Amino acid sequence: MDIGVNPIVRKSQLKINNGQFNDLLNTQFGCPNVDAAFQCTGGQQIAFSQFLQPVPGTNWVPRMSTGIELQVMLPVINAPFRIYWAYNPLRLDQNTNPPVPITRSMFPCPVQGAPDCVNKAAGDYTYQTTLDSLGSNFTLREPRKTFRFSVSTTF
Repeated sequence: MDIGVNPIVRKSQLKINNGQFNDLLNTQFGCPNVDAAFQCTGGQQIAFSQFLQPVPGTNWVPRMSTGIELQVMLPVINAPFRIYWAYNPLRLDQNTNPPVPITRSMFPCPVQGAPDCVNKAAGDYTYQTTLDSLGSNFTLREPRKTFRFSVSTTF
């Protein structure tokens, strides 16, 4: 049996690299308008924080696994072979909502019924698809049981 905690002690060290953070701040997000050549025009900058936060309820939480392991030395190649099965009674299994600021104004035709919104239903579709893939809840789930094997080398 193995039980322990793997916490994030210094949250101030969880930050985005300066170069990548500057790229993120200088990026235009969205495509609110499309010109005659179907090129995006417009877009908006979003204010991001350089510091990352752990998902609530996942830091300083104990994890536990228990199971069996068989280890033998392979005779011809003289290498240890391990096979093990583990059950994780204390595992992460929760839903979370990402802090993604997706708004309808980032996509073509933000105001339905406006004169320039003729045949721009693709913006509605893209907005909904983006919400479904990036803006919705997602599940953080560690496996209930694990079965693995390994062959290693000796020195």
